[in-house]
This record gives sequence, C-alpha cells and structure tokens, in this order.
Amino acid sequence: MVLARGVSAVFLAVASLAHAAPPAPAKPQAAATAPVSAAKLVTIGPAVTETVFALGAGGQVVGVDDTSLALESARKMPKVGYQRALSSEAIIALGTTRLLASEEAGPPGVLEQLKAAGVEVVVLSNKPTVDATRERIRTLAKHLGKVEQGEVLVKQLDADLRKASERTAARKDAKPPRVLGLYARGANVLMVAGAGTAAGELVTLAGGVNAIAGYGGHKPLTAEAVIEAAPDFILMPASSLEPMGGEAGLANTPGLSQVKGWRLITVDDVHFMGLGPHLGGAVGRLQDGFVAPARDGK
Repeated sequence: MVLARGVSAVFLAVASLAHAAPPAPAKPQAAATAPVSAAKLVTIGPAVTETVFALGAGGQVVGVDDTSLALESARKMPKVGYQRALSSEAIIALGTTRLLASEEAGPPGVLEQLKAAGVEVVVLSNKPTVDATRERIRTLAKHLGKVEQGEVLVKQLDADLRKASERTAARKDAKPPRVLGLYARGANVLMVAGAGTAAGELVTLAGGVNAIAGYGGHKPLTAEAVIEAAPDFILMPASSLEPMGGEAGLANTPGLSQVKGWRLITVDDVHFMGLGPHLGGAVGRLQDGFVAPARDGK
C-alpha cells in the first residue's frame, strides 16, 4: 500500500510539470545602436530633411539645420545652426542618436565629436544630379527601415521626370528658354546660380538653358552679367521676392531693369536649394511657367 501511494505521488508530480507553463525566454540584451523605431534624428540639409519626411519618418526628427527651415513641415523643429557651422552641444542636447547630413555639414571636428559621443553620423551626397537624388532616397530609406517606401518615391520621381522629358520633346518652339536663377542673400544682395547648382539642374531638366554658363556655384549678381545673359525667365525661390520688394522691386534691380521681356517663375525654396524626392513636381512647375501667358504686358 505504501509503495502504491509513492508511485501515485510521483505520477501526479510528473503530470503537473507536463501541464505547467514553459519558462519565459531570456530577454535579449539591448542592441549597441538604437533600433530604427527609437532613433532620434537630426537632419542637415534641405534635400535630406525633405526625403526623411517624405519617407514618413518626420515623427522621429528632433532637430534640423537652418537651411531645412525652407520646408514647412520642419519650421517648428528645434534648430541646431547653419549646416556648415553646427554645434555638437546643441545636437547632443536633443538626445540625438542619429545624424543624417548632407556632405556640406560641418565643421569636420563637430562630426567627430558627435561620433565620440555615440551619435551615429550618416553623410549623404549633395551632388545636384538625378542619380545622386535616387541614391540619397535609397540610402535614407535603408537607414530608416523604409526600403519599400523609398522605392515608391524613386518610381514616382522617375515617372515625373519622364513626363517632363516628353513635355519638352513635344514643345513647338525650337529655341529652349534662357533662365537666370537668382536668390536673395539679404535685402540688397542677389546671388546667381551658375553651373553645377541645384537650380541649374532644375532648369536643364525642365528643357531650359541656364543663362549663366561661364562659372559654377553661386556668385553675386552684377548688371553686366544680367545684360550678357539676356534671360527669357528669372527663376527664384519664393521667399526671395519679399526682400527685393516683390516683382516690381526685382524689375528695378540694376541689370534686370535694362533687360526687357523677361518673366518671373518661383519655386519652393527647398527645390531651388537642393534636389529632393519631389523634384519632378518642381520641374513641372517650371515648365508651366514657360508656357504661361505674360503678365502686365510683359
């Protein structure tokens, strides 16, 4: 009888263990770098910032540089300074885990300080080309865990540019319009967009010709250069008109006042400054301006 009771007790114990909940799995150790969903981003450069927001990651952005304020979605974000003169203290103070920056970002010492502080620094090309734009979209999409969204943006960009190319080919006039890209640096200083600039590439993609071909980058406007350029159109970021006193004030600028018949086209500031994922829309706006009727007898 005693033996039977002992066997019964052992059987019940084994059965109880069989039905017991399995032990909880051990918690994985924290990753060395912050996961995509937890990353706190600071974005530097308008094209980078525009792309991050277009990928749907704007909610992770905790700060931007001054040039990114051209984007309406970024205007209320904390600012970390001008892209070429960043402050590591301001960036670290925001709890930043990842810096996504145009190659113009600096100075280099600040980027090294951020790396030493544990911030992941990702530097992206800022070349004003369509290929670089595609690469930037895909690189950012990979870092943000949004590869599929990145491919959607690239496909839309390519479709918009194909449409723009077809529109240029169908244009009846044989002579491409000459376009002078200008932006205001202060109330009395106009800068010209020469070769190798985002504005110059925008003009080319729209089927126009950059009226300034003798130099690259941006240089101060001179009356002689405007007269020699003989532009059919003036391309400006929208925010540059106000410091110049509107279109009427622009028309009184030395050089522009002596060239007759030009017309004004404005684009969003971010599209004048960099080639972002919505480049195709900016090209279309410029093409619309080429065929729009003249205003005020111009």
